[in-house]
Amino acid sequence: MSLNADLFRELSYIADDEESMRKVLSYIRKVVAQRRKAIACAPSVVAEEAVAYHPMTKAELIADLNEMCEEVKLIRAGKLKGQSWEDFKREVYIPTKN
Repeated sequence: MSLNADLFRELSYIADDEESMRKVLSYIRKVVAQRRKAIACAPSVVAEEAVAYHPMTKAELIADLNEMCEEVKLIRAGKLKGQSWEDFKREVYIPTKN
């Protein structure tokens, strides 16, 4: 059963008792206030890692593609060692399912 359904089921048991409902509402408001405070004080991961977006120009894109093609040619010719999948995952951080 979902958490929301559990919550509403429990609230239905005290719905006719106004004093109990007031206590629950007061407690919920305190929890919400604490959560808002925690969120406001927590450092934002996005803010820490944010880098201004800079779209690549056509020339930059072509230069990158040319560089990649040269690397592929060198790897195929055996003059350069390719990167393993495990190293690539660590570099780019692709979470694995356990």
